[in-house]
Amino acid sequence: MHPLNSKTLGWTLSIFFAFAFAVCFFWSFTLAGELRELQVNSLRIAFLKFSGLDGTSFILGLVQSFIWGWLAALVFGWLWNRFQKTPAAAS
Repeated sequence: MHPLNSKTLGWTLSIFFAFAFAVCFFWSFTLAGELRELQVNSLRIAFLKFSGLDGTSFILGLVQSFIWGWLAALVFGWLWNRFQKTPAAAS
């Protein structure tokens, strides 16, 4: 098995997390009543300084998602590379 490239993993996860946040944010506009309130409260719990469905909260959530993607990639990449089994040397 090959070691993971932290740079590639970081960009991949960061873009994926940012895209997932954008989908969740814009999906909130399709909901009504209590479901919208539940969605907004979930986003408030997950992201710092998230205040509602406005532009500032969207930018802050997008930046935080991107940062969390890099942090997850660095931790997971380090753990994967640290604990992966190396093939036994052939004699």
